[in-house]
Amino acid sequence: MKWQEVREMYPNQFVKFEIVESHEDEKIKYVDEVAVIKVIKHGREAMIEFTKCKNGQLIYSTENQSIEIEKVKHIGIRMSM
Repeated sequence: MKWQEVREMYPNQFVKFEIVESHEDEKIKYVDEVAVIKVIKHGREAMIEFTKCKNGQLIYSTENQSIEIEKVKHIGIRMSM
C-alpha cells in the first residue's frame, strides 16, 4: 500500500508497518510502499509498540507527507590505555 493511501485511511494516527518497497540515496532512505500491521491512536502506545518492532518495521505518524529515514553512519569509539 502506498503511504498516501495509508494517510487517507488513518488520518492523524500512528501506524506500525513493514517496509515492502523503498529506494535510497547517499543520505536518505525513501519508503515507497508499506504493509500496515497495526493502527495506534495514542503516542504512549506508539512508544511501547516501537520497542517491539523487528527489522524492517517502523512506527510513523500519518501526519507526515512522506517516509524519509535519515541514514546514520555509526562511528566506533576507540580507547587507548
